[in-house]
Amino acid sequence: MISALAWVPPGASSQTPKFTDIPESALKETRERMKRRTDVEDDSDDDDDDKSEEKDEEKEEEEDDDDDEEGMADEQEMKDALNDDDSEESESDSDVKEKKNEKKKAIRKAQAVANAARGITDDLAELDMDNYDNDDSYDEDIQERQLFGKMNSEFESNQDDPYVTIKDSDDDEEEENPDDFGILKNDLVVLAARAEEDASHLEVWVYQEAITNEETHETEANLYVHHDVMLPAFPLCLAWMDCCKDTGANNRGSYCAVGTMYPGIEIWDLDCIDAVEPAATLGGYDTADVKKSSSGGKSKPKVKKEGHQDAVLGMSWNSQFRNVLASASADKTVKIWDVSTETCTETLTKHTSKVQCLEWNPEERTVLVSGGFDKHARVCDVRAPKEASLDFNVGADCESVCWSARNPLEFFVSNEDGEVACFDTRMASSNINSGGKKKSKKSSSGTSSAERWRIKAHEEATTSVSCCHGSPGAFLTSSTDGTLKLWDENVGSTPKLLAANTAGVGAVFCAGFSPHLPYLAAAAGSAGAVSVWDVLSEDAVRQSRHGPLLERYEAQFN
Repeated sequence: MISALAWVPPGASSQTPKFTDIPESALKETRERMKRRTDVEDDSDDDDDDKSEEKDEEKEEEEDDDDDEEGMADEQEMKDALNDDDSEESESDSDVKEKKNEKKKAIRKAQAVANAARGITDDLAELDMDNYDNDDSYDEDIQERQLFGKMNSEFESNQDDPYVTIKDSDDDEEEENPDDFGILKNDLVVLAARAEEDASHLEVWVYQEAITNEETHETEANLYVHHDVMLPAFPLCLAWMDCCKDTGANNRGSYCAVGTMYPGIEIWDLDCIDAVEPAATLGGYDTADVKKSSSGGKSKPKVKKEGHQDAVLGMSWNSQFRNVLASASADKTVKIWDVSTETCTETLTKHTSKVQCLEWNPEERTVLVSGGFDKHARVCDVRAPKEASLDFNVGADCESVCWSARNPLEFFVSNEDGEVACFDTRMASSNINSGGKKKSKKSSSGTSSAERWRIKAHEEATTSVSCCHGSPGAFLTSSTDGTLKLWDENVGSTPKLLAANTAGVGAVFCAGFSPHLPYLAAAAGSAGAVSVWDVLSEDAVRQSRHGPLLERYEAQFN
């Protein structure tokens, strides 16, 4: 299954990914270990050689003895036959002649057998089968000349080879495809967190948009895994970022923060093909504090105090303050991290149960919305973490939150009952209870006055909600019922269904619009596959008010 997705901005990935630089100390240790292993193997090989030589000598002696015995048996048979001739002179002529003929046949047969044995021995000696595997006994040059005449089969370049008609300068294939690991400028990258029974991986998927074949007039998009990274535990959430501890203020890279069932957050360099260790780790286990247990073995390391104490369920990167990452955890807290120093700067305790999701406001980058299993969403400003937060009753466990692309003062939240609700933060700003905690008041109908609308989007849990920033008012929902739905939100009215799509990835656990190409939406789920939905392929979308806005992005990219 695939539990989380994240889009990478176009052009952010390196066109020529690098490989891991192994430290010189590790190389030196490896060389010494290989040398020790080689010395041990050499000693064992010498012993084996001595034993094999003794066995060969014994074998040769046995073979010589066998040959001698065979030769002696043949000679003895011939002598016995001749002696029999002398002892039988007194018999009748007919019997003598008959016996002589039989003896002559026996002699000829014995001679033939002896000659055959000697011939086989001579042939084996000529073949020298003991040295059959010796490279020196095989003349490759002679066979090459027999097969190919006087042609020289090796040249320094195609320019020197008279049998190559397409020279190096004329072959443009290498220039068009410089490297199998390369990522082209127009390639789109999607990150996927795959969880299996025996291992978990962070996969880097490459999506190439559909191109029409002039002969068949068919259009097919290409979607494949470029490379992957092995993870230590079941992955739950992803967040792309361009900053890490090694990047300066003006330098940008391509990194992915991964939240798992472990309390630590690993940040991986996506431009490194064969990375075996994360570029940075936030929180997690303190490996330096490992004490011996009473039984004599080592006990499990303790969790760092500044980090999460339980699984990391959600994350959001702050693109304006590039070194800032927010994380939500099953330990009921939200933490604000400084990625450049790998330290936690703030810990928010606004929820009373597991915190499932969160997102930074696109306009006010210090404002954060979070949703939890306490059936509430809360909005707070991290500049005043101890101040009361805005409280919104969602009605069921929160699954996903996102800020509205049409109005940054509103946010959407989905829940496990299949609902999606929209809340206005302005309506709850003055509602404070006696304990100093802000709380949204209820209207006479029983709903919150901050709630603008609520829809039953799916029959099963609505696992994600994503706004289309290229066309405000359009948003996407996904569900464990296996469908994606595109909705149109008009001002002052309840959203209407615009288009639906069966993703074909089983129960959909995660989905979202590309922030830079908003006509594309990626989805993944229980089937373990990634699917990309081009919403402009739907006639209802092209003919709606969102069609012209999204077509501009399509024309600019292509």
